[in-house]
Amino acid sequence: MNTHHETILDVLGMSCQSCVRHIHAALGELDGVTEVEVRLSEGEVLVRHDQDRATVNHLIAALREAGYESSLAAAA
Repeated sequence: MNTHHETILDVLGMSCQSCVRHIHAALGELDGVTEVEVRLSEGEVLVRHDQDRATVNHLIAALREAGYESSLAAAA
C-alpha cells in the first residue's frame, strides 16, 4: 500500500544555493521520494514521499550522510 505523506524537516547548516542543491540531490535519490522543496530562508525542507519506502528515519539519515543535521519540524 502506498502511503504518500508530506514531511517537513528542520535542517541545520544550510546557508547557500549549493546547500540547496546538495540537499535536493541527497533526498531526491531516495526510493519513494516524489518531491523535494528546500526552503533555504526557513531552514527547512518539505519532502513528499511514500512512508513505506522512504521513512522519516531514511530522510534524516540521507541528510546526515550529506553533512546536515535535521529533525522533524515542530508542529505550527
